[in-house]
Amino acid sequence: MVFTRNWARLAGGAALCLTLSAAPVMAQIARTVAVTAEGRVVEHALGETEIPLAPEKIVTLHNVFAEALIVMGLSPIGSVDRPSGLPQQLVDSLAGTTSVGLHSDPNFEMVLSLDPELILAQESQQGDNYERLSAIAPTLLLNEPDAEWREWYEGLGEALGRSAQVEAAIAAYDDRAAATKAALAEARGDETVLLLRVREKDIRVYGGARRSGPVLYDDLGLNPHEMVPLDADHTEISPENIPWLLADHIFVMIEDADRMDSIRQSDLWQRLPAVQNGQVYPVDIEPWNQSVGPISFSAIIDDVEAALLAD
Repeated sequence: MVFTRNWARLAGGAALCLTLSAAPVMAQIARTVAVTAEGRVVEHALGETEIPLAPEKIVTLHNVFAEALIVMGLSPIGSVDRPSGLPQQLVDSLAGTTSVGLHSDPNFEMVLSLDPELILAQESQQGDNYERLSAIAPTLLLNEPDAEWREWYEGLGEALGRSAQVEAAIAAYDDRAAATKAALAEARGDETVLLLRVREKDIRVYGGARRSGPVLYDDLGLNPHEMVPLDADHTEISPENIPWLLADHIFVMIEDADRMDSIRQSDLWQRLPAVQNGQVYPVDIEPWNQSVGPISFSAIIDDVEAALLAD
């Protein structure tokens, strides 16, 4: 019998900050605490749940889980979309996957109709729906990993009986990142880098805490400009702060094309060294800031190599 034991959730204190975003909630890493004749007992954000030994009919309610399954050689039977659709770095691998609604508003009836063996979701998004999801299928709730994504992948891989696939994927990614890091050190030395996101309501300089940050500043060893908040997800800036964006190279995630056009036309932007030297690089937000794992991070490396190592 597959079972679930719920633990009471503990409320954490909220940190007050001004310009920096609050640090992301620490990711919970799946831990296999027992193996039975019928499955594995896995510790996750809301307790311990027994799941099948080798589940294949899995529904994912966040991109990070869809990517993890692809890395493990699986494809979810159901997954969520964003308003822009499936992430381009995952779309081919998810061609046979049924959409179960938006990641912010999944359709639980559609999930039920797929008769999954397992549901994977984030506690931060679906914690309040845990009992409802558990009534459909055993459910693991794990928040998205930050810099410790390798350990997160290893824990989930062990829980799903896919440790070998995870280890191989991490090793391949690390080998590639190391080679690119060495090439960047030789080609770019101490030149500085900054990642910008232009949205309708704000402009953000992204930090080193998660997603693309550890790729740029740890795995690839790039030199962060002094405006980069290494210990945070991002910091918001006003248009008046644009003259401080003095990095040698600026990568830009553009969500609001009209606002970006307005920024480009400003004298403040035109005076930046990266602009004057043709070293501003628009990038796709999907791998850079909407998932975590070797597939998305390899796409980031593709972009960095094209920008900084092209002949």
